[in-house]
Amino acid sequence: MALVCMAVVAGVLWVPVLGDRLTATVSKHAPRVFPRMLLLGLALLVLGLVVHVGILDVVGGALAGVVVLAVIVDNY
Repeated sequence: MALVCMAVVAGVLWVPVLGDRLTATVSKHAPRVFPRMLLLGLALLVLGLVVHVGILDVVGGALAGVVVLAVIVDNY
């Protein structure tokens, strides 16, 4: 039982370390990938609006929104 508790505590303490590494990796590559993902999201959104396909509207809007939100969170 003590080993299980120690494993849980170690796992809980390791989560911020993994989060920091993931954030650093994403922040390093974000300036290169951001314009492509934003343009892809906007293109899907416009394509969905033109051809009247609802799923393209949702996917394009969500992709563009997530990219903009990620940039705001990363810079502030």
